[in-house]
Amino acid sequence: MIYLSAHRLKLLNMTAPYVLLVTENVSIESIAELESHNITVHHTSFFTVPHAKKEAKYHYTKLRLWSMTEYDVIMYLDLDILPIRDLTPFFQCGSFCATFRHSDKFNAGLLVLKPNLTVYEDLLAKAPELSTYDGGDQGFMNSYFDQLKFTPMFDHEHPNSQKYESDQRRLSAAFNYDIAMYYINGGKLLVDPAIFHYTMGPLKPWIWWTYPLFDLNEYWSTARKEMEIYHNTPNPDIQLAYFTVLVCICALIFRKVSESTNQVFLMCTPNIACLF
Repeated sequence: MIYLSAHRLKLLNMTAPYVLLVTENVSIESIAELESHNITVHHTSFFTVPHAKKEAKYHYTKLRLWSMTEYDVIMYLDLDILPIRDLTPFFQCGSFCATFRHSDKFNAGLLVLKPNLTVYEDLLAKAPELSTYDGGDQGFMNSYFDQLKFTPMFDHEHPNSQKYESDQRRLSAAFNYDIAMYYINGGKLLVDPAIFHYTMGPLKPWIWWTYPLFDLNEYWSTARKEMEIYHNTPNPDIQLAYFTVLVCICALIFRKVSESTNQVFLMCTPNIACLF
């Protein structure tokens, strides 16, 4: 997922560096492997709050982004996001930008922000205090940036000439397109997505059996194949085909053996004989 995201952004002509936030539990070997793919590694430490849900305990580490003042602007992307078009224009949106996709709560899987130590310290101070509707960082940030929903939308087609003045901006649903909306709308794209955000829980596109059911997962598969051709790495589809053929052969052999021996399998109890 990490390599695919980095490769995809490079392919779309984005010149901004791809930076991966890593915590203290990531091994030296893993970091070396990441750096061998021209991925910049930024070391940080875990941050959490006492009331965070168990599954979202370390998601608050995302707040460390505001401390990275060596960068003028940061675009944060979850790893289940697939860029479709060049995202460069969105770097100009403002000090904090996010997408309200299907409620008055913005999604924290894709953010554009300007690092600021004053904001960073305030975020850390208020993280244990402010309410969080989901028990994680997304709920907290919606409480902290509670005025974002009243801001104008960023015009990404004219990034240098915005109609309304605002330091913070909402982003179009096209910039953080929840694929669930595609299926809810009967397989129709109501916007021209700049990214696909694969938010559907256990139905992620890297799970092979989802492809016959969810056609948008094919975009992920195609991007994966392009990356493997570029880096000359094995194609997982071919490996899956070999595995499927092997399973079928083993099943046929097992069936032949079972038919030839005419075995019967019964549950054994002290009062019932076991026949094999």
